[in-house]
Amino acid sequence: MNNTENRFFEQYKKLDNLCKDLLNNNQGVSAYIKEMEKIPIFERQLVKSWDSDYKMLKHIRWIRNNIAHSDYSSECEEKDIAYTRNFYQRIMKQEDPFSVIRKKKAIQSTKHNDTVNIGEFWKNENYKKKKNYIEYIENKKIILLILIIIFLAIVARFCF
Repeated sequence: MNNTENRFFEQYKKLDNLCKDLLNNNQGVSAYIKEMEKIPIFERQLVKSWDSDYKMLKHIRWIRNNIAHSDYSSECEEKDIAYTRNFYQRIMKQEDPFSVIRKKKAIQSTKHNDTVNIGEFWKNENYKKKKNYIEYIENKKIILLILIIIFLAIVARFCF
């Protein structure tokens, strides 16, 4: 192995071990890829980097397998090392695809709950106004009823 391959291999092992711990699965990066494949399309669309992450994870896994099982020089480049290191950091910062989906779902859930809470707040704040409005309507009904009775009394007096 050349120096680039050694550095890549070290970064890959770190990422692989993190994925093993994260997913509680001894397949590491391969398990992460398999979990990505299970995610429905509508959730994948929540992550801008979904497709590129998926392709790059498959690519770095291929490079790792190529280094581990081949006697020849691999196609490992500095950008592969950088991506592997970066993806490790993104998982640690909870900025990887699964974390992004989880956060966006939580935000959507919170927005839904906030709407309900705002509605409750609105009801509580305006309770007195609503009570006054209901009393106002009731008073109008009573006045209307009195006017109808007076009108009927006048009509009855002239008709009979």
